[in-house]
Amino acid sequence: MMKRPKPDRIDNLRRLMKAEGVDALLVTKRENVRYLTGFTGSAGSFLVTPGRSWLITDFRYKLQSRRETSGTTILIQKTDFPTALQETALSAGIDSLWFDESSLTIEELKKLRKRGLKPRGHRDIVGELRKRKDKQELASIRKAIRRAEESFRELKKYIRPGARERRLAFTLECLMREKGARKAAFDTIVASGRNGAMPHASVTDRRIKAGDLVTFDFGAEAGGYFCDITRTFCLGRPSARQLEIHGLVQEAQLAAIKSVRPGVSCKSVDDAARDVIKKANHGSHFGHGTGHGIGLMVHEAPSVSPLSRDSVAQDMVFTVEPGVYIPDWGGVRIEDMVLVTERGAKVLTTLPRELDGLRSL
Repeated sequence: MMKRPKPDRIDNLRRLMKAEGVDALLVTKRENVRYLTGFTGSAGSFLVTPGRSWLITDFRYKLQSRRETSGTTILIQKTDFPTALQETALSAGIDSLWFDESSLTIEELKKLRKRGLKPRGHRDIVGELRKRKDKQELASIRKAIRRAEESFRELKKYIRPGARERRLAFTLECLMREKGARKAAFDTIVASGRNGAMPHASVTDRRIKAGDLVTFDFGAEAGGYFCDITRTFCLGRPSARQLEIHGLVQEAQLAAIKSVRPGVSCKSVDDAARDVIKKANHGSHFGHGTGHGIGLMVHEAPSVSPLSRDSVAQDMVFTVEPGVYIPDWGGVRIEDMVLVTERGAKVLTTLPRELDGLRSL
């Protein structure tokens, strides 16, 4: 179960609100509400002003909201959310209401305006806070990694010629849940042979063959936080081409990890990996970003991609996952999670990265 967040998260938000001239902020994204309050229900919004805060939810979560949160007023809506928000804003003297531009639908905005509120769009400032992880968050992320990696080590005995992709994925997810994960971080990927040419391949009933490259992309949960790990192994003796492509991806990943330090652009981290792959004439075979932030969501800020406008900052956690995908042949991806320290990147994941790494598990 997710621990209650420290009160300083709301204090940090209020400081950021003051700096940006935001008097009242409506937080509606579930992950942002959970980050600030600890509330895990599917229906809940958080209203914050310089002096007070309210968690607005419905009857289904009356008891749960009290158990999971503290230091905020819990308001159980009597009819619907817009009416509850209107009443709260009226009693607090709130007129203009700032909100994350990506979090409300046009229909929801119409309902708020009908009740006399003046919603004003703003960037996701709670998401900005979530880019940098505190000690409590890091502890959960490390636990998620431990659950995932221990589970994969136990999966090793099932990874052999004749095993089906679907069965391996199912078994790995069961192992992670047995170790305490509430769920898998996402649908586990097991992509063998030519299926590895699809970065997000769906598992099939294909039987793995000796000599296949097999990509495993998986993650576990702990305390509401997730991990994301990818390894590509060869089942048997690798060919010269398999060694070449895998070695290229390893080189690209290492270049990206070495480039990480506070203050550099996330785009430059992506460039470090992409340049290695381009120089080997495989630029067209690497079409996704080099990494992404991870925490309460599997994919969150910062973005490590050619289009990223983010900068690397201390205490960020993100993945570094270059890949090469060749149609009708297969693919290789290696993904690790790194923590940004004042000296650079600290790799949090520990599974072997070598092409024959199954042997050393």
